[in-house]
Amino acid sequence: MERLHQPPGEEARREAGATASSPPPRRWCLRTSRVSVSDLADYRLSGVWRVLVRCQVHLRSARLQQYSPDPDYQAKVAHLEDCLRAVAREPARQALLFLDEMGDTRWPDAARDWMVAAPAAPSVAQRAGPNNRQQRIVGALNALTGPVDFLDH
Repeated sequence: MERLHQPPGEEARREAGATASSPPPRRWCLRTSRVSVSDLADYRLSGVWRVLVRCQVHLRSARLQQYSPDPDYQAKVAHLEDCLRAVAREPARQALLFLDEMGDTRWPDAARDWMVAAPAAPSVAQRAGPNNRQQRIVGALNALTGPVDFLDH
């Protein structure tokens, strides 16, 4: 079972039906566990599952595992859901924005994939200054309608 503490390898890639040039799978499943651990080779998938459970090896969902150590996390989620419902009931009077801010020492390239039209890139004179000058970008996503508004300074 020590093998399961490492990522799937060549035998898992073949079992998953990947080509010779494709990488091995990034996550374990029952089939790849069976071919990767020689002691499990003669088991059916249900037997592999039972052996793994007895060894206290638990397969988790491939979906992102989200966990917050905040003891008030559930209350905060409930409050956020209440806010979303309130905005859905009165979209003309209320708005809910998800705000984020980031800094970068490189000037971002204009892109069209997250807004209607990308802003014009500033001139070289406007970008003048030390190369490691930090740029700040603040963005807000409207939770009901979806557009992103931003401030770049």
